Formats: sequence, structure tokens, C-alpha cells
Amino acid sequence: MVKVVFACGLLLASAATSAQTREAERLDQTGARLEAYRNQLETMEVQLGRYDPQLLETLEQLAEANMELNRFERTDEILDRSIQILRISDGLYTESQFPFLILSIRNNVRQGNWRDANETLDHLTWLYTMVPRDWNDALVRELKQLADLHLEGVAGDATLMKDPHFRAADRVSRVAMLGAELIWSASDPRLIDLYYYLLLQNHIKFMALIQGGPVAADLRQVAAGVGWMRRRQDVKHMYFYLGMEMLNRMRRGYLMADTPNPEALAMVDVHEADWLVLFNEGDPAAAYRQAYASLRMAGVPEETLGAFFSVPRILPVRQFYPSVAQAMKAFASEADDADCRTACQATLRFTEWSSTTPNVQMPLERSLLLAQQYTAMNTATVQINLKSVETVSQWIRGRLVSQKSVTDGFEWLASTGRASLDADALEDRLHYLNFRPVLDAGVPQDFSGRLEYRYFPPDRD
Repeated sequence: MVKVVFACGLLLASAATSAQTREAERLDQTGARLEAYRNQLETMEVQLGRYDPQLLETLEQLAEANMELNRFERTDEILDRSIQILRISDGLYTESQFPFLILSIRNNVRQGNWRDANETLDHLTWLYTMVPRDWNDALVRELKQLADLHLEGVAGDATLMKDPHFRAADRVSRVAMLGAELIWSASDPRLIDLYYYLLLQNHIKFMALIQGGPVAADLRQVAAGVGWMRRRQDVKHMYFYLGMEMLNRMRRGYLMADTPNPEALAMVDVHEADWLVLFNEGDPAAAYRQAYASLRMAGVPEETLGAFFSVPRILPVRQFYPSVAQAMKAFASEADDADCRTACQATLRFTEWSSTTPNVQMPLERSLLLAQQYTAMNTATVQINLKSVETVSQWIRGRLVSQKSVTDGFEWLASTGRASLDADALEDRLHYLNFRPVLDAGVPQDFSGRLEYRYFPPDRD
């Protein structure tokens, strides 16, 4: 055991050094691109003048490069100029300014300036909701991106602003969903993904609710700022049933297809069992047995299901896949640090979304605003024990918290990074981390294995 721990520690340290080298190389490459864009812009300005729309692509690339090098004031100047060019050429409310407004939000967030970022985000939201546009694929995609920005505000902005970001993300996402339902078929994969995206949002709000604090109190208000509070249990049930509504919409979509897809329907059943685990509701063991039986009836071979359910999965999984094969392919490519995982024999890996939202994996395909934060994280490697889908209870901050399919004891094997969590703090966090259990012929099983838990260093006085 000591040798394994020592090897893990050395490998993690080596990985950190390698990451620093890669970051230095990336900055050098960005500097070279910056110089090339600057020369290109100067040449184009001589030929076209300073306010020709043909400059915009180069200006956007120049802004991106300056922002990567933390030249924030210069980035602001470039973006202001770009938006001015667009408004002169295309009008005050032109859609073509949206990417530059998003770059402005990113630039402010990289500086920690959420006040100005929120002003731009509010303006962007106003443009989308008040300026008439026809429904099309691009509008749905842009609204989804706008909701992503608000979710990143939940993760990165001040505590006081988290509830407004939650509410805005929910509102914009639902508008996107209703618009998508008008222009896409019920079984369109993009619409299914949008339903699952809304399901993930309800899980994030549920996690904020059960962990308490000012954000939980804000979420319990009937409406923002009114002060009328709902019972915690009522709000929990609301999030649970909203998630179930999204699963039912997914199920209806597949049923309404010209040729219903029984495997996709069975995969919805798997995620419904996951949802029962996350909310400590119903009988997940029975739900998993039924989902497994449905997959077998859909023609998925037993050996394939054996491999698919051979290890636990941290819940909720980030994306819905309509087939076992697609899900297995995605799971196989998720690890971005395979060398350490192989050497440390870590079966599972979890990365916190942000320091203010522990126990939540990033629900987005990629981070637009907070990506740079992930370069400074700690890693704890632990041996965990899972008791199938049994309920485990633990006192946390004076309250008895009961969860299904969570760790029932762990052993700390190795850690890296500064200001590490202590064992009690890690135990509390692990108690909120739910798993899809190992299934043997559909029956949930106990599991023992290693978990890499990546987290942001806690603040220390």
C-alpha cells in the first residue's frame, strides 16, 4: 500500500510539472499568433481603413490572443472598436455583435470583474428577449449558450448573484426549449439534449438547496426578493418532478418517432433510476432491474451490458446517450489524465465544477468563462466503498443527511496541491456524491475501488 501511495504522489507531481511546461509553451504560441494578427491588421487598415467590417475576423482573433495573455485593457479596446464597427454597418441591435459581447463578458470574468460582466450579460439577455427574431437553429443554439453563461455565473459570481443567475438560466433554457419544440421534431437529438440540460439544472439547484446557506434560502423564495419562503422539502420535490418531466419529454420524443427506438427508451429508464438515486426517492434497485430488462429486450447483448455496468458512474452523467455503445465510447474518452489513472489504478474520477459548487460536475460541454480556474486544483486519491443503492446517513453541520448510493467509508491514499482538505471535510463532500451502482444482471452490487477527487484549494486564513 505504501508503495502504491508513493508512486501516485510522484506521478501526480510529475503531471503538475508537465502541465506547467505545456502552459509556458501555450503562452509562447499565443504570443506568436498575437504578433501575426497585429501585422495582418495593420496591413488591412492601410488598404481598407479602420472601420471596414472586413477587419472584424482579425480583430476577434486579436482580442482572443490578448485575453489569453491577460492583456485585459487592450482586449476591451479591441472589442469596443469591433462592436462600434458592427453597429455602424449593421445597426444598433445587430445579431452579429453577440459573439463580441460574449468575449467582453469573458474578458471581465478573467479579471474577476463580475459587475461589468453582468451588465453586459443583462444587455445581451435583453437583446435576445426584446429584439424580435425568427425561430431557427441558430437562435436556439445562442439561447443555450446564454443559459450556459448564466450557469457559469452560478459557479463563479458572488453569493448574492447566484440566485439571479439560476433564475435567468432556467428562464432562458425554457424559452430555448419551447422554441426548439416549434421547429424540431419530437425525436430530434438536439431537443433530447436540451431536455437533459434542463434536468441537470434542476440537479444543480437541488445540490445548492440541500447544502444550505444563503443560496438555498434564495432558492426557497416564491419569487426573487419577495421573502416568502417555501418549505425545503417542497422545493426538493419541485426539482425532482421537474426532472421527471424532462425524462418524460425525452421518452415521448422517442415514442413519437417514425420508428420508435427501444434501446433509447431503455436508456431513459436508466437515467430515471439515476434520478431516483440522486433525490433519495422511490426504489432505485427495482428501477435499475427494469431498465436492465428493457435493454436486454431491446437487443443489447448481456456481455455488453456486463461491461457497461461493471463500474459505478458518478451521477448525474454529463450527457444523455441513446445507446449503450455511444455511452461506453464517451466514458472511455472522458479521462484527460489517463497515465495517472492507470498507474494509480483509479477507477473513478470526479472534478468539482467550482469552489462554490462542490459535488457538482461541470454541466456544460465546455467552459467559456471559468476555464482558467481548472489549472490550480488539488487531487485526493481515496479508496472508497459503495453499498449498492442502500441509504447512508451522516451528520453534517448539525443535520442528519441521508443519501442513496454514496460512499460508506474511505481510506485516504495520496494527495497533491496546497491547502488540502482535511479528512472530515472530504468525508462531508463525498457524502453528497452519488453513484450509479455496479449491476450484475440488473441487480445493484457493492463496490470497492479508487477515486480521484479533484477540488479547488479551500480558503485558509
